[in-house]
Formats: sequence, structure tokens, C-alpha cells
Amino acid sequence: MNAPYDNVPFPPLPPFGGFREAAQACLGLLGARTGVGAWYFTRVDGEDWLVLAASDERYGVRSGDALKWADSICSRMVRGGPCVVSDANAQADYADAPIARRGIGAYLGVPVQLDHGAIGTLCAIDPQPMTADLERWLPVVKLCAQMLATLWRHDVDLKETQRRAERAELEAMTDPMTGIYNRRGWRQLLTLEEQRCRDEHTTAGIVVVDLDRLKQTNDSQGHTAGDVLIQRAAQELSRSVRAIDVVARLGGDEFVVLILDVGPTELARQASRLEEALRVAGIAATLGYSWRGPDRDLGEAYREADLLMLDAKRGRQHAP
Repeated sequence: MNAPYDNVPFPPLPPFGGFREAAQACLGLLGARTGVGAWYFTRVDGEDWLVLAASDERYGVRSGDALKWADSICSRMVRGGPCVVSDANAQADYADAPIARRGIGAYLGVPVQLDHGAIGTLCAIDPQPMTADLERWLPVVKLCAQMLATLWRHDVDLKETQRRAERAELEAMTDPMTGIYNRRGWRQLLTLEEQRCRDEHTTAGIVVVDLDRLKQTNDSQGHTAGDVLIQRAAQELSRSVRAIDVVARLGGDEFVVLILDVGPTELARQASRLEEALRVAGIAATLGYSWRGPDRDLGEAYREADLLMLDAKRGRQHAP
């Protein structure tokens, strides 16, 4: 019996390794065919605009970067602006977008529906106005956007399945007092998520939480009361984050939270929500947070968050 491809005049194309490879190939092909120089597949996270994939030799935007959604032309397109503009300078609301100061001529973009109801865009910009008929590429761009969105949602589902399996294996690495991850479990999960961030150019943030009055509670009310305070803090932190995020107790009165797939603005909001949840529960704490972007790994983000927490704590101690 002949092999399946005996009569095929060319070898079969190898499959992509996942969303990342498929997105890069798609963006590169769109750039080559349309002549528009920079292409991006993005996701909106509150006020942040996260670049999931980029093919850009004009503006220096990379996969994993975070921009401001309100500054973008795409935010205006999603609100009803045109999908194709041969010269953004001739479109008043697009020319007024802060991102247009980077020197944008042509623009082409469409909205997409991503994971868990999030919105994103497939978009392209070029420093020069385009005299060619960009409108004719719109059906192709819409089709590519749908395909990439489908791949992204599949990728998100796959990562969630992988995380559940990883965390099931680490169930023994929990703090017996609170039931959340201990220092060893935290280190292992941090290593796994850092590799995922590197491989997939995803973003994350870290919040370090230090309880302010554990020693005073132990001294004045006994260690049982101190244990209750630690348990309540763990419960409030765990209740205030999503299932995919990680809460760990590193020891004593120090907790740490890993927030996944988040931009810097939304990380600040999440840190404020954690602080408010603890305050409402009557738990005094000092927080520091840091974002893991393309130029900083999770280990560096943790160290900076810890230093910021210590600085804030010293500032409170020396306040009049």
C-alpha cells in the first residue's frame, strides 16, 4: 500500500507548535501581502492593552508589551470608527489618539472576542499613508482575526488544564495553618509560570503582603489569636483573586500573590482591591507590587515588590 503522501508533489506542512507560532506566521504574512509594516494581535485588560503577538520592525512594539487602551486608535475603532484608514492624519479622532504621536499613517484593524468575554483586536499601522486599496484586505483580516481568536481561546483553555494538573501535583506543598501554598510550593509555581511567560510572551504581576500587627497580637492576645489572624488574612487574599492566580504564605506574617495575564494598570487596581479587602476585614497590612514585563522576569518582579513593601513599611514607621 502506498504511503498517504506518495502522490503529493510537495511534503506536508508541519503543524504549528501552538498559538504563538501561528500568530507570528499569520502577522508576518499579512505584513508581506498588504504592505502595512506593523501588525499586532492584542487583548484589552481594563485600562491596559496587552500585545499578545507582534510583527513590528517599524515601532519596536513587542509581544508581551502593555500599552494604554485609551491611547490607542483601536479603542476608537471599537467605539464605531472606521476599520480601514489610508491616512490616520485625515481622520480627526484617530489623529487625536496619543499613540498617533508615534507617527502613524495607514491603519487597519478589527475587533475580536477572546477568552472569558474579553475583547481584543487584530490591527496594523504604518508610518506612511497607503495609496493602495487597503479596504480589499478587510475580509482576509477579519478571517485571520477569527482564527487567531479561536486559537487563543483554545490556548487559554489548555493552559488552565495544565495549571490544574500542576497544582494538583503540588497539593502537598501547602501551609498547614492556612491551606494555601507554602514557600516551596510558591517557588515551584513561580518557576512554572516564569517559563510560561517566556515561552508565550504573557504578562503577570506580584503583590507582596506583610501583616502589620502579628507580633502585637501574639504578645497581647497569645499565639492562638495570632494564628487566627494569619488564617483570616489567607482567606481574604484567596477570596479576592481568581482561581488561576496564586496565593502563598512564605512564613510568619508574609504572604505573596501571583496575578496572571495582567497589565501594569490592572495590577495596581488588583493590589488596591487586596488592600481594601484586608482593611474591611480589620486586618492591617502593608503591600508592595511589581509587574513582570518583557524586560523583567518574575523573580525580579518579586524582589522589587518586596523592596517596595519594606519601603512602605519603613515610611509608616517613621511617619509623625
